[in-house]
Amino acid sequence: MFTPKKTSTPAPPPPAAAELSVVQATALAAEFASLRAPGACPRGMYVVPSPDSLRVWHGVLFVHRGPYAGSVLRFTLIFPPSFPGHAPTVRFDTDVFHPLIDPKTHVWSLPSQPAWHPDRHVAHLLHALKASFKTPGLDAVGEDEAANRQVWSLYRHSPQTFLSLTAQRAMHSTTRAALFGEPLLPAGKVGSGAGAPGTPGTPGTQKTRVDEGRDEVIRFSPITDPDGLWDAARRSLGA
Repeated sequence: MFTPKKTSTPAPPPPAAAELSVVQATALAAEFASLRAPGACPRGMYVVPSPDSLRVWHGVLFVHRGPYAGSVLRFTLIFPPSFPGHAPTVRFDTDVFHPLIDPKTHVWSLPSQPAWHPDRHVAHLLHALKASFKTPGLDAVGEDEAANRQVWSLYRHSPQTFLSLTAQRAMHSTTRAALFGEPLLPAGKVGSGAGAPGTPGTPGTQKTRVDEGRDEVIRFSPITDPDGLWDAARRSLGA
């Protein structure tokens, strides 16, 4: 019996790249350019389009105040073909302990206020995202719109437990494993990322790697010359 020889066929391009029209590409480029205006992009937040598609943007949020102070959170913006008719999806790269973030998909739910409509821009969405990590934003979340009702219940009924857990998550988000994607060491070995027992990169951890093979657009680099960094900052400020 004759069996045709199997031939490998190239994988189809990702939908984000295949479905991007010239009109939408222009609109997304204009949206990204508009973030350069003063006050458009929230302070402590940085975004950059993916080199593979304008419909995917990578971002990072540095939280300075509120219950999540000290957190460094990576996220991805995914624009649907119907944008700006529909809002982009905000998906965090890791599990984030937040009432508006689904614990399984890591997708952030846009609060009912302000609601999305075609006249709104990415800047509005980014400001709403940052505001949701502050106390007034958390207070405004109702149980019916919470994507993680367990976290919502802790915030409402056990605030001290909630604050303790968010503080622990904030510390973890700044470990070398979380920032640089370094491999986690086997139990009994100590590396440059040593810290508190039981945290990534320290004795007592037996996992092998964090997000192995992840090709990050926004990369963190360890500071090897802090004095030189401060000198450069002073010179840029004319000090």
